[in-house]
Amino acid sequence: AIYKRDEDGIVLIDQERCRGYRYCVQACPYKKIYFNEVTGMSEKCIFCYPRLEQGRVNACAAQCPGRIRFVGILDDPESPVHKLVLKHKVALGLFPEKGTSPNVYYVPPFNPPKNGRADQSILDDPRLPIDYLKYLFGPDVVTVIERLEGELARAQRGETSEVLQLLIGRDDRVR
Repeated sequence: AIYKRDEDGIVLIDQERCRGYRYCVQACPYKKIYFNEVTGMSEKCIFCYPRLEQGRVNACAAQCPGRIRFVGILDDPESPVHKLVLKHKVALGLFPEKGTSPNVYYVPPFNPPKNGRADQSILDDPRLPIDYLKYLFGPDVVTVIERLEGELARAQRGETSEVLQLLIGRDDRVR
């Protein structure tokens, strides 16, 4: 009843097969399926696939003022998604041990050290427990946080960081 579209990898629910018994809710390893009491059906975000089919970005990405969401084709070298996931390797899928090969990637949070000491690594004084981040993203999260810290250090030295430009969007030439 839960399937991944071949053309774009979007995961959907077949409403003819998932009849509201809530087994689909239990089956989702990401806990993104919910039971809609009004319709009596299990539902989830459809990633605005009708908009994507029209060549438009999904609503979440289009309306996000903080540029927290990027939509792109992983195989397109000009896509910010390709750059963040494959080129710079700073975006990870959730729960890699589940083997679902997700098509949604996240840049792990790399907040300043909890005690505000600029001379400390985020890993030495994390705001979020590293074990929790490893639970979400797998052990590679430590390498990603180190890479992000390195990019931040580069920017603080006055050097250019394509990664940070992609993430914070201050330079509109970086897409």
